Amino acid sequence: MPSIAAVAEIGSAVARTSAAIVYEKIARPRPTTLDQVPPSPAALTTEWLTAALCSETPGARVERFTLGPKNDGTSARRTIEVVYNETGSQAGLPVHLFTKSSPTLLTRLVTTTGNLLPAEHAFYSVIRRELDIEAPAGYYAAWDPKSNRSLFVMEDVTRTRGAKTDTILTRHFTREQAEDAIDLLARLHANYWDQPGLASRFGWLMDPHSWQLRLHKLMLMDRCAVVGFDRSEHVMPREIFLRRDDFVELLLRSRRISADGPRTIVHSDVHAGNWYLTGDGRVGLFDWQCMLHGFGAQDIAYALIGNLTIAHRRAWERDLLEFYRERLSAHGVMNVPDSETLWLRYRQMIPHAMFMWLGTIGSNKLQPQMQKPEISLANIERSAQACADLDVFAALDM
Repeated sequence: MPSIAAVAEIGSAVARTSAAIVYEKIARPRPTTLDQVPPSPAALTTEWLTAALCSETPGARVERFTLGPKNDGTSARRTIEVVYNETGSQAGLPVHLFTKSSPTLLTRLVTTTGNLLPAEHAFYSVIRRELDIEAPAGYYAAWDPKSNRSLFVMEDVTRTRGAKTDTILTRHFTREQAEDAIDLLARLHANYWDQPGLASRFGWLMDPHSWQLRLHKLMLMDRCAVVGFDRSEHVMPREIFLRRDDFVELLLRSRRISADGPRTIVHSDVHAGNWYLTGDGRVGLFDWQCMLHGFGAQDIAYALIGNLTIAHRRAWERDLLEFYRERLSAHGVMNVPDSETLWLRYRQMIPHAMFMWLGTIGSNKLQPQMQKPEISLANIERSAQACADLDVFAALDM
């Protein structure tokens, strides 16, 4: 059972968020100024969009806009096409937008308990402009901690860059694409690698171990992961399934090591569905809501497992880890881990890739279905096989 403190925290969040949603259903707020966060894209007004998008262009104004279809998961997603007055059009203000919001009780509770809103808000309001990487531009980030309303407005790269998204079922990285993805992650990691004051500057980001404990405490994700073992037994190597009852301890050991550093900012959710390919073939990354400050190898392990076939991961992983070391150095990191240290850390980070999908397929009826079961199973098959291939239990002294 959850602790008394956890029950109290969850109860407070449910009461506060439920009251806000009841108010929104009755009052149907349609904010016109930035001091209010729209509860969903359906509540947007031309006045609010003008304030969010035109503040640096005197005389520019949003005349009208069109909402695209809904696409809901952990958060609610919709595209927007904006029409400006002549001043805004001539200034080249963004027309094709993509939004993420949390309009329902479930989406707000999941994003709140997972600390997802502060992370994504930090990325689009602060971190994005500090990075020279292929990722959507952020135009406005709004989050109200009291009601847990959120609305993030960013570039719709499918329209502006001809980007294509896929899943683990429909795309596997080529060697060149894998190197492009590794370079993107190396740029991200190098920018904040072992930076003095990192935790204080980005105090709203959690370290991997603290984040993991929070998920276990407030969302019972440790139990969900164990249920996930039972639901995915048929895709796992037998020797990994038989360690089912040891997995949570394995995971916590892994997360403690990631928290030990050297720390940098890590994306933490680099599965196939969060990467895109631009029209000219560049590899890009979005969906930054799981950002943490931890060790960069957790991103590398997850990215290779989730985006390469098992055969390609086995054949390329050593070379790609050396490529990661080279790119860290090229992007300015002075204390790059040596080859054997990085190889060990890579092996030790694999439980995170397993957990993200065991917890997803093992979720209960009160949690939103974040992914289709076949996507979860494909990710578990690859990560569990990597766990067996690389003797992850031994790497973590278990």
